[in-house]
Amino acid sequence: MNDIAVRLLAEADLAEAARINRIAFGTFFGLDDPSKFRGDGDSVHGRFHANPDGAFAADLDGRLVASGFVMDWGSVGILGPLTVDVDCWSRGIARAMMAEMVGWMDRRGFALHGLFTHPQSATHIRLYEDYGYGMQRITGIMAKEVGSGAAMPADVRLFSELSIGEKDAALADCRAVADTVFPGLDLSREIGIINQRALGDTLLLGGAGELSAFACCHQGAMTEAGSAQALVKFAVVRDAPGRAAVFADLLAACEGFAVIRGVTRLIAGTNTGRAECYRAMIDAGFRTWMNGIAMLRPEGNGYNRAGVFAIDDWR
Repeated sequence: MNDIAVRLLAEADLAEAARINRIAFGTFFGLDDPSKFRGDGDSVHGRFHANPDGAFAADLDGRLVASGFVMDWGSVGILGPLTVDVDCWSRGIARAMMAEMVGWMDRRGFALHGLFTHPQSATHIRLYEDYGYGMQRITGIMAKEVGSGAAMPADVRLFSELSIGEKDAALADCRAVADTVFPGLDLSREIGIINQRALGDTLLLGGAGELSAFACCHQGAMTEAGSAQALVKFAVVRDAPGRAAVFADLLAACEGFAVIRGVTRLIAGTNTGRAECYRAMIDAGFRTWMNGIAMLRPEGNGYNRAGVFAIDDWR
């Protein structure tokens, strides 16, 4: 039998889905021990809990063989990661998953669909092109070694330390900032799941009602960073005069977060379509250690355009 059934992922599937994800990526990258991919980091559990309605599974003859996720960022939907058990590659499972996931994204009504893939893999690019995604510019996944003297700027607030009422107001402020770079862009789910599951913290630059930037950061075991480093999952500066200087302060805040968490390596990526942002990160000491490519549906720039200062990790 070769019956492929695509369904919603269940919480009971998470351990096996995480194993499949780790082995699939570790094999793709040629690791001697694929099970060591990401170390003690994990992208499956957090993405499931942030948006269980957009978490999918595939069963082959009744056995879980694939998982795929959609990050719900308001008007923007980010597809991935989609991983298939290595013993079941080239059996049409990824296509069955894509058909269901893209269909769900269409029904959800995202204005922009995005994904991250690897430019050296023509197989992956062809797959996504078949579902309407078009290649855009390279996204550089960058890293910086942070010195122990890096400090959190004085005007940065931590979302985790706010009262319930202050958190509601901060979420509204974050939506307003993100909306300036793409209408309807909303990171509320990311901010919420970081807070609820203690995955890190969200850094707020500016006072209540006058937020100029924010950064959603992961650090620790079972986060998308792992325990050996910190990761900026998303960060954005309000599209307003002086945004380059604000971005420099935001990078400093992210470095301060890494120091607070006791790590010296900070990971942050940006698309090269955000030319000023990419150059600012290089000037700040970040260096690319892996390149990916952004694919968008419909084709266009989305918020990967000049003048936008944003960091995001679609992997």
